Amino acid sequence: MTTPWWIALALFLAALTAGVVFIFKGRRLPRSRLSRAPSYANADLVRALLKLEQPALEELFALYAREFGPGAARYARRTLRRWQGGEVRPNRQTFERLLVRLPRVMSFDLKCEVLRRLREEYGARDSHRLKVSASDWHDALAPLVEQMIARAYAFELPAPVWRRLRWLADEDVRAAHAILAESQARESRAALSMLREEFATIERLLAETGGRVTHTLRLPAGTITLDIEGG
Repeated sequence: MTTPWWIALALFLAALTAGVVFIFKGRRLPRSRLSRAPSYANADLVRALLKLEQPALEELFALYAREFGPGAARYARRTLRRWQGGEVRPNRQTFERLLVRLPRVMSFDLKCEVLRRLREEYGARDSHRLKVSASDWHDALAPLVEQMIARAYAFELPAPVWRRLRWLADEDVRAAHAILAESQARESRAALSMLREEFATIERLLAETGGRVTHTLRLPAGTITLDIEGG
């Protein structure tokens, strides 16, 4: 008896599916694919906030106690390390208090620090490597530094972060963005200037070793590793 066409098709599709499962069973996507997109969940935003420097964190918890009571502040302090380490996910109330309600009473300076932390967390950090000589390093390096500075000026927080943290659209926060970008630009140019002073030491090392010296320049927008040869 001839098998009906629809049964034959069903058997073929089942065999094909089984083959695909067999081929991919036990395989995992490359790590780069799994971690390529940053996470913008409320818990991730809270953990980014809690990486503030200690003085800013103390100011944050003082506001927390004033707004929500000393008991709530004590609980938040006790749970801080577990939130930071990802052992416990901050609940929606924690997110609302820290990143939606508290910003209304934050000082401008504290808002700047929170914004700095978020920019560091969600801004892309470049990594470059240049081969230069002791005589042409500045001509090779300066344009790259300016390129990284331009990215700092142009940087905007991801849209999902803006949507969750509406206070970031306030005029004072926009001003803080501009201030932080200018601060990063000045820090980057200062690092380039300081490197000129360091080159006296680098040239001495080159003369002593007769080879190559590696030096890493750390900037707010990333790092540049220089492989420096004599000449």
